[in-house]
Amino acid sequence: MSKVIWDKIEQKMNDHEYMGEIGRDEYRVKATAEIFTPTELVLDMLKKSDLDIFSKGKTVLDPACGDGQFLVAVKWIKIYFHNMTEEEALADIYGVDIMRDNVDLCKKRLSGGTILVGDTLNPEKRLESQTREEHEKIKDIFMNQGLTKFL
Repeated sequence: MSKVIWDKIEQKMNDHEYMGEIGRDEYRVKATAEIFTPTELVLDMLKKSDLDIFSKGKTVLDPACGDGQFLVAVKWIKIYFHNMTEEEALADIYGVDIMRDNVDLCKKRLSGGTILVGDTLNPEKRLESQTREEHEKIKDIFMNQGLTKFL
């Protein structure tokens, strides 16, 4: 992929301040084990990847999506590299996080996709901030039908 396209993707990622909009004090970081991936690291990893894994119809699931740093890059790879529409790209994108504010921010950054509150390690457990619909969708993805339906 050309440098111009990578520069566009980096610009889209930087439209959002790294770890911005959500207060993350020492207690929260300790309680949630949140670690956010810097833009440079996401881009470096993706530049070394086979970008065909992000082609149309290839589902991408981030089981601990945080504010969507990785998924935002994937969205724009799907659009710029695979010439997909935004709607087509978002149809392939799934994210899960245990924190409601992260999920809300991820949805805002992506402008769509299937982004849910849930615990991918304990999908049967309903989290306090999780809606009934999110809980059912998480169980469906991780327990009932398995990931193969979505991947």
